[in-house]
Amino acid sequence: MSNRIYIIGMGPGREEMMTGEAIAALEQADVIVGYTVYVKLLGERFAGKKLLTTSMRQETERCELCFREAEAGNQVALICSGDAGIYGLASLMYELGAKHPETELFVIPG
Repeated sequence: MSNRIYIIGMGPGREEMMTGEAIAALEQADVIVGYTVYVKLLGERFAGKKLLTTSMRQETERCELCFREAEAGNQVALICSGDAGIYGLASLMYELGAKHPETELFVIPG
């Protein structure tokens, strides 16, 4: 599979509290997708990336946006608060991923 999406837990939200693996995945991403507030928490460090946001209660749309970007050839990072597998969107991404078998998902805990 050539399409990849990294589902990244931001932990409490401050960069110094994120894992090194999470920071590395964000640095390698072409596109960062997330809830508007979470993308703003990243600050200026990733301002050179393509940043795509959705508002509260648009989780499904946010996840589908990730798949569209990955299928367009971009390496995608989806940011979530806390831990992506517990409080974040990992489970929804895997559910929707059944319709996108050519895309591989990687969960990076926060």
